[in-house]
Amino acid sequence: MVTAIAVIALLGVVVCLGCLVYLHVAPTGLNPVRDPVSQYGITDYFTFYRAAALSLGVAALMLAVALIEALTEANAAGIVFLVILGFARLTIGWVPMDAPGAPRTSTGLRHNLLATAFFASATVAAFLFTGTFAGDAGLSGIAPASGVLAWAMAVFSALILLTSLVGPLKRFFGLVERLLYVAVLAWIATVAIALVAA
Repeated sequence: MVTAIAVIALLGVVVCLGCLVYLHVAPTGLNPVRDPVSQYGITDYFTFYRAAALSLGVAALMLAVALIEALTEANAAGIVFLVILGFARLTIGWVPMDAPGAPRTSTGLRHNLLATAFFASATVAAFLFTGTFAGDAGLSGIAPASGVLAWAMAVFSALILLTSLVGPLKRFFGLVERLLYVAVLAWIATVAIALVAA
């Protein structure tokens, strides 16, 4: 059962990655170094953004279920943060960001809160599970990679805050956000593959 659930989580990562790659080669007019990933959600290609968000949400929730079943030592806090991550992604595609230069709206604020919940919960979950993996006979091998990716998420999250606040650095916001996406997807994929192989 754990293997099947982990496979679904891994497929969620693959679908999310495929949608994001397509958005980056589609003629959206967006600059991946400057523009946020969420901006794809307010283009004509918003369906692919929603699919990416949904598939990542499913991946996170399935990973939570698989870890509940697989771990010898429970990590309730880590599961809670994975669930927050999952639901943040499941809903964000229907809560679009405000267009650049447009007046701020309550919908845009909710979008920002969901995005923050996504990045923060992924980072916290990765840190919480790193310790659990280290003490688990079946998953101890991925503890070092989990720790590296957790720190990468923390660094990129801090840089997202920096590039959103400091004028000259704002042109790099999109790049930093995409690096954070890579770290999150890599962490979920690493754990899911380990569960499949266990």
